[in-house]
Amino acid sequence: MEINLLFFLTVLPAILLFGIAKSGLGGSIALISIPLMTIAMPLTQALGIILPILIFSDFIATYKYRKEFDLSTLKLMVPFASLGILIGSFTFSYFSEELLKFIIGLMGFLFTVHYFFIKKNKEEKSKKN
Repeated sequence: MEINLLFFLTVLPAILLFGIAKSGLGGSIALISIPLMTIAMPLTQALGIILPILIFSDFIATYKYRKEFDLSTLKLMVPFASLGILIGSFTFSYFSEELLKFIIGLMGFLFTVHYFFIKKNKEEKSKKN
């Protein structure tokens, strides 16, 4: 990995935006951090940089909300999250970097479409009623 101007213009803002979004201020702005980082570095390195931030923020969130949780939500989330982690860990090394970039880009696109077209339309309809 080369550290040059492109690195500073893409990776540093991506990490800052990701950290701000994980703290609750930026909303879903964290979605652009991985695609932004892949401009200057391979996807595996970008994911390796973001992973410690995710782990640290999860530790903080777990500590902060350790007494306030909904058991029914956990019963629903934990099995599916575990399944997703298992599938991702077993298939990550088999996919090419181009396919992984495509999958991440597609997920970002689908989240954007859902947010701006589906969720906004439902909110507007509920405000009219």
